[in-house]
Amino acid sequence: MLDIFTGLTIGADLLYFIPPMLLLPVVMVLCVALYRILFVKLLPNKIFNFFIGPIALIGFFIWAIPMNIGFYEFFRSIF
Repeated sequence: MLDIFTGLTIGADLLYFIPPMLLLPVVMVLCVALYRILFVKLLPNKIFNFFIGPIALIGFFIWAIPMNIGFYEFFRSIF
């Protein structure tokens, strides 16, 4: 019998990729929230708004460095 659904098993292979992708926006939002709490009153509005993007980028690097040193393999071993 012809099985036409054999190519759909790729979703199970990518299951370990989902938790790190969900963790990325959480880390970035936490970095921006911490920046907002600490500097909203200290910096002028234009400077504060200018640095929101770089702070989110720092959040990306905070996420990426642990993924590079083994958290990716941790999530991969769970599934």
